[in-house]
Amino acid sequence: MKIDTHVHTTCSDGKVSAAWIPRLASTFGIQLIAITDHDTISAYPEAFLEAERCRIKLLPGVELSTKDEDGHKDVHVVGLKIDTENMELRQELKQLADARIDSRKRLLDNVNTHLSERYQGWEPVRFDAVRRRTSGVIVGKPHIAAEIIEQARKLDIAILKEDLYRIFRLPEVETKKAHELTMEECIALIKKSGGLPVLAHPFEYARPDAVMKKFQRLGGVGVELCKYRHKTKVRAIREIEPYERIIMERQMNLKTVEMAQCYNLKLTACSDYHGKGGEPGMETEEYGININWLL
Repeated sequence: MKIDTHVHTTCSDGKVSAAWIPRLASTFGIQLIAITDHDTISAYPEAFLEAERCRIKLLPGVELSTKDEDGHKDVHVVGLKIDTENMELRQELKQLADARIDSRKRLLDNVNTHLSERYQGWEPVRFDAVRRRTSGVIVGKPHIAAEIIEQARKLDIAILKEDLYRIFRLPEVETKKAHELTMEECIALIKKSGGLPVLAHPFEYARPDAVMKKFQRLGGVGVELCKYRHKTKVRAIREIEPYERIIMERQMNLKTVEMAQCYNLKLTACSDYHGKGGEPGMETEEYGININWLL
């Protein structure tokens, strides 16, 4: 069975609309899918209606980022089968989205200052222009990067995407969100909304075993196997040839299966699809995944 319990839409930092995701899933033979945008559930109810038309099983979901703690940086927790009408969840997502917007505005200001000092004649990018790149309430770094690169092209300035992301990480440029949740708070919020907390892409973190152990101790119930071949933000993936990435991906996923058994965590499979490359969906048979806990 082909499934994908972690995909994004234009409501956050994806390239495909909420209406098109179920149609895309149908095209790729995916039978079960979950839209898990960052800090927002604005893909619903539109996605539900389209999934019904396409006869695709759609699990309502969301992806939350945790604050840095215990040496773990930017761990992501996916909530599956959440109640999208839960008022506590909606209120918390509003606070998280507002904090993200504020952080991105400050980041853009810092980047504009940096580029003005580096390039004579730099014309600052306006946040309104960045915001027009998303149909939802979430503005991500990819939206900022795309607008800056387009502006640079107009000014005949060559800025590579990789260089821009390095600028984002500079101490004088990087910004922190004023409101963030701990891993424990993310797990609790998902459970209160009737959902299942799942640890996202564990091999994106420096210490996947330690993260998984903590996640289970705090009440997490599942962990993702992932199409790491497309996740070039992971250094171990980015620095090897594309044909080697599938081998590396399998090693990561087999290790995840082993750790999940150790910590009594359920397994799901995903692509973390953003519409920028590759294709969504993973076969459950490849790793012997039993998804009855999701149905």
